Amino acid sequence: MNFLIKNKTYFYTHLIVYLTLLHGIGYFIVKYFFQVETEYGIRPHSSQTIWRSLHVVLSPLLVFIFGVLLKDHVIKMLRFSKRKRKSGVLLITTLSVIILTGYLIQVAPTPIFQKINLYTHNALSFVFAIAYLFH
Repeated sequence: MNFLIKNKTYFYTHLIVYLTLLHGIGYFIVKYFFQVETEYGIRPHSSQTIWRSLHVVLSPLLVFIFGVLLKDHVIKMLRFSKRKRKSGVLLITTLSVIILTGYLIQVAPTPIFQKINLYTHNALSFVFAIAYLFH
């Protein structure tokens, strides 16, 4: 029974991570490369709202599965495994900062603070994606 739960957890972890990475890449591309020039200036692409909505729905699932993995996988590996993967530590660290900066983007008191968090969020998301593929 424990084997089935473990496999389901890993399956859903990979599914949620890959869906989050794919929609994050899509959102990044639409936001920064698919802007529309109108007579009133540069405007966001019409599909940017859809991509942002996907981000709002799927990202909390990643936060949830991160909590499940922290309890079921990460703590066990840090305590009992002789081989501690550097990529795992990198994943924990980057995802923690990604979650924090994602929140701070929403509540930033000034535009410059929001931009700093946005750039940090985007850069670390790229690092997380690469590290996840190698982990």
